[in-house]
Amino acid sequence: MNKQRKLLQQSQLMAIIIISLISAVIIVGFSIKKKPRVATMDAAADEVLTADTLVEELLTQPVEKLCPEIEAVYHQPGRLDILTGERLYTVLKDSIGWGKPKPIEYDDRIMQLNQVLHEHNRILIGGDKLLIVGDDYCEIYSEHDIGAPVNVILKFGEGYLIGANNGIHYFNEEGVDTLLKAEALTTALAEDVGGLWMGTFGDGLWRYDGERWQRRYLHRDNTLFDFVNALSYNYPYLWVGTPSGIFRFNGGSWNQLFVSDSSEVYEVNCFLPMFLRTYIGTEQGLFVFANDSLNAVPEFESEQVIGLFKEGKDILIATRDNGIFKLKGKEAILRPEQLTVTHWELADIK
Repeated sequence: MNKQRKLLQQSQLMAIIIISLISAVIIVGFSIKKKPRVATMDAAADEVLTADTLVEELLTQPVEKLCPEIEAVYHQPGRLDILTGERLYTVLKDSIGWGKPKPIEYDDRIMQLNQVLHEHNRILIGGDKLLIVGDDYCEIYSEHDIGAPVNVILKFGEGYLIGANNGIHYFNEEGVDTLLKAEALTTALAEDVGGLWMGTFGDGLWRYDGERWQRRYLHRDNTLFDFVNALSYNYPYLWVGTPSGIFRFNGGSWNQLFVSDSSEVYEVNCFLPMFLRTYIGTEQGLFVFANDSLNAVPEFESEQVIGLFKEGKDILIATRDNGIFKLKGKEAILRPEQLTVTHWELADIK
């Protein structure tokens, strides 16, 4: 019996040593790699992992499971909502600064998140349906099935424009749904002084002047606007982002923007137009257009920039793999490993 107990104690000690060594390796790895990684495993909440099982799981985890990608970031002053896979997190700002991300519990009917729009004490969510929920995501006030997934929500007059896979809908405060344009998979919307712009997936760029829709394109290549990722209007310019580059419209003529004398194009994800400059987030990095010149921002070279936000005097840069930063000094306010919630419980060896 004593011999068995001694062997058992030795195996426990060995398991603890192995886990400590692996933890040390992970910590060192975080400190020297540009892209942090954290180990996580799929396990039921009540699943108990033995030390041997834990070590085996750690050593066999594929690289893509070690660190979550940020799929989308939604902003309102003092708050960020961050979507990674099927998890949603919120990060709040107080007088000290940005806090740690907290996972949000939400109703099971929220099956998909394509768009989040905060308004007053409620949130509009575009997904499989249009949902209106409380500001804690838990209570669903109403849900509206418009026949297709919702991709874009834009405040418009007394109601909302809903860009969906089956076109553009106008949704008023009474819940009445009016189809404005059918059979277009809508990916982006922007309102200018005299009308509405619509970007689509495969059906081009369109403008509505209040009476009719017109497709807009470049004569030199009428396919460049077939796929539109992002639209943003800031008087007097409309910014159009596509997989084929960066475009700007001044109301009379179009310009495609390049860095210096380069002809390289960038796949655009988002814009942040400001008074004297415009920031552009792409799959190939962050760019800024100022003084009639487009330049790369060196600190974000090769970053996949998926979100740009103005927060007080700060500009926030959301990246797909490396977290969220302030532009100045590339100060991190969130790292991707903070979005992984894993609790390991070692089984008692008896």
